[in-house]
Amino acid sequence: MRIDPIALPEDRVSAIPRRLGRGTVYAIFVGWTLFAVFVYSRYSQLGDAQSYLAGAYDETGELRTVIVTRIATAIVRILHSALLSHLFFSLFAASGVAYLVRQARLHDRHRWPLLILLLLPNFGVWAAVIGREALFIGLLGFFMGATVGYARRRGLQRLLLALLCVGGMTMIRAPFGLATGLFLLMFLLYVRGLRMHLSMGVQAIGLAAVGLFALALAWPALDDYIGNEVLPLARSYFTINSDTTRTWIHLDSTGTFLRSLWWTLPLALAGPTPGEVMARPVMLPFLASGLAIIGLLVHGIVTAVRAPAGMPRKLLLLGWLPAIAIILVAYVPFGVYNPGSGIRYASCFLLFLVYPSMLLSALEAEEAPPRWTPMALRQGLPELR
Repeated sequence: MRIDPIALPEDRVSAIPRRLGRGTVYAIFVGWTLFAVFVYSRYSQLGDAQSYLAGAYDETGELRTVIVTRIATAIVRILHSALLSHLFFSLFAASGVAYLVRQARLHDRHRWPLLILLLLPNFGVWAAVIGREALFIGLLGFFMGATVGYARRRGLQRLLLALLCVGGMTMIRAPFGLATGLFLLMFLLYVRGLRMHLSMGVQAIGLAAVGLFALALAWPALDDYIGNEVLPLARSYFTINSDTTRTWIHLDSTGTFLRSLWWTLPLALAGPTPGEVMARPVMLPFLASGLAIIGLLVHGIVTAVRAPAGMPRKLLLLGWLPAIAIILVAYVPFGVYNPGSGIRYASCFLLFLVYPSMLLSALEAEEAPPRWTPMALRQGLPELR
């Protein structure tokens, strides 16, 4: 028997959530893999991806490099194709993002920050080829999905997944992984910890005091590590003079580095400057992407400030925002000297910029009343939940 569709009030139709499909996420990542292999590689090198394919780091280098190399060479031996090997890494990263989309019940206005990010070449090129970046992005996606899913609906397996991801990210990019570990600690305090009947301002002052005290205790060792290891190492990576290597930048001490953050951080995030684009026009899309990334960072901060009072706002301002600050400060030495290499480093953490939208999407989806679905519209029947 045929049931004719019924007319619904306009407010019922507008209440249908517009979600971002996981199939769309996988399609975008596959598209970036094809672009990187067949287009991008014609104008620029794929960096370490080719070295991983060739097994160049199989016996030398840090543990994380050796592990990625052995994974890559094992995949190549199984698939007998460089393209399929790139797709393997790409689909792992896509799976992390798809898990995030599913756990966040990503819908309506919350979709756009993530969708914009996925379409940026600064993120997509390195997320979709063999390398540490694809592995980190996949782990970060699973981590973000596990936490927003836990905030929406508890589950021990989500906490275990988040802890596992923090361990993997710390091995791949230690500063970024440790920052996510700090965020997870704050997450547990606010989602499952003691309920502190204090205003957010008082809590912020208390946490800042604890942080400054810890920083004062660790400062001698931290100063020595940054000034004598991090900064010289970062500069040594970019010793070749080219149109996009900034040999005029000299960060030779921790004090100089911290005092220059007001201009080195925006420069590192933006990628190539207009002058560098003039010298190498192929970098123009990456400059546009860099400006969009700065916009996503500002959007994330504004979203955190405007989050609903209580746990969401406290978690974002006192957990996510400090973690982002640590990540960005740790990124600057490796992102400011060369925009091409900086883009590759930044691709690891860019997904974390949209965390506020993911969290709010998950919480709103959990609190939302029953809705009408497109299938219900076609059948003329309300959705049964």
